Amino acid sequence: GALDPGEADACVRRAIDLGVNLIDTSPYYGETRSEAVLGEVLSAGLRDEVYLCSKAGRNKFAEFDFTPAAIERSVEASLRRLRTDYLDILIAHDIEFADDFEAVFTDAAAVLHQLKPAGKCRFVGMSGLPLGILRTAIERCDLDVVISYTHYTLQNQRLLTELLPTAEKHGVGVMNASPLCMGLLSDGGPQDWHPAP
Repeated sequence: GALDPGEADACVRRAIDLGVNLIDTSPYYGETRSEAVLGEVLSAGLRDEVYLCSKAGRNKFAEFDFTPAAIERSVEASLRRLRTDYLDILIAHDIEFADDFEAVFTDAAAVLHQLKPAGKCRFVGMSGLPLGILRTAIERCDLDVVISYTHYTLQNQRLLTELLPTAEKHGVGVMNASPLCMGLLSDGGPQDWHPAP
């Protein structure tokens, strides 16, 4: 939507002042606009104030590419937009939409791990909605972190029993996204594509 000049800057600065120390973005959010605006804001001496997480693999609502070459291109483009040399966390975004899960668990995971020693990111992970896919990713991909969304909210705590035990066993961090269930628990309600009943 519309964003007045200075509005994003004021929002990020206020969040940091209040103790927010992690910002999660993606090329998919606003079709790269989120990264570009955030990069401009952080370039004013704020980059070292936050852990910066971005993603690769999901480009548009129904456009996904988890091939190693696409992930590498995506990361380079994200770094340019974010005006930084590295991401703290790099996530393969919404892996449940991949055409080939085996390729995600092998080829995509391998390129994520190659980008760490190359200095492009410090930690790697995967995100998705189905908890079973995230469990498999944790078990097979030597991840640092996963992002689960809509599974630890007021009406759904499946994250606690269906994902956390596996994450704890493998020493994988879990980021809980969308605690308001992507609008389900708001006056506006969810988007039409929302997976919840």
